[in-house]
Amino acid sequence: MIKLFEKEYSLAHPRYVSHRGFMPLAPENSLPSFTYAGRLRQWAIETDVRLTRDGVLVCCHNATVEKMYDGEGAIADMTWQALSRLRLKCGSRLECFADEEKRMPLFSEYLAICRKYGCVPFIELKTMDGARVAQAVREAGFDDGEVVMSACGLERLLPVRDVSRQMFLHLIFAREEELDPLAALGNAGMSWNIPDSFACPPEKIAQAHGRGLLCCLRAGDSVASVRHMFDLGLDYIPTNCMHA
Repeated sequence: MIKLFEKEYSLAHPRYVSHRGFMPLAPENSLPSFTYAGRLRQWAIETDVRLTRDGVLVCCHNATVEKMYDGEGAIADMTWQALSRLRLKCGSRLECFADEEKRMPLFSEYLAICRKYGCVPFIELKTMDGARVAQAVREAGFDDGEVVMSACGLERLLPVRDVSRQMFLHLIFAREEELDPLAALGNAGMSWNIPDSFACPPEKIAQAHGRGLLCCLRAGDSVASVRHMFDLGLDYIPTNCMHA
């Protein structure tokens, strides 16, 4: 059994992956959303990591800041100093948070929250520099076997495997032709691009498990869907709103 998955797993103790933090209580990928997910003892906290122009790792889903923050521009073209001046302009319960909580989180701050609450860092790479992200994880005190590195596309996962055999790799919305190359990397899992778990044939899960891959679907956002995912034999459950 892979180290990350040794703990009890049942409907009473689901492996919830809190997507972009716990969004019902705070804006996505914000310091408060990560903290709420930690306080709720989610198995994992998911985030998106990007690199600024001056080489600082930050947490944000979109490549540009316009959707969430009171500014404009691409994160890759901006310095951390410039980004740190921006504040959240949308999301739930903004009025509840201090000014400093409304800025874009540093990746190191996200990792510190995961460490504090004992949550698995579930990191979606929005940069090709997976080796740099892996190094930041190590500098935060995590063993390689304590984290998940995820991405859309195998090409972003390969640099991680080059520097670590222990980090768990997760391929988002895998295609059938990608299963064998992913399995060859070892210590890996994937999700199918099937929005409704009730429409997922059990054979699709068996297809992944038969190659030694763990498997999930997006997203378990109701008791019924979580129960069905558990019955399908899924190994972890991304969610936008459920908590243990």
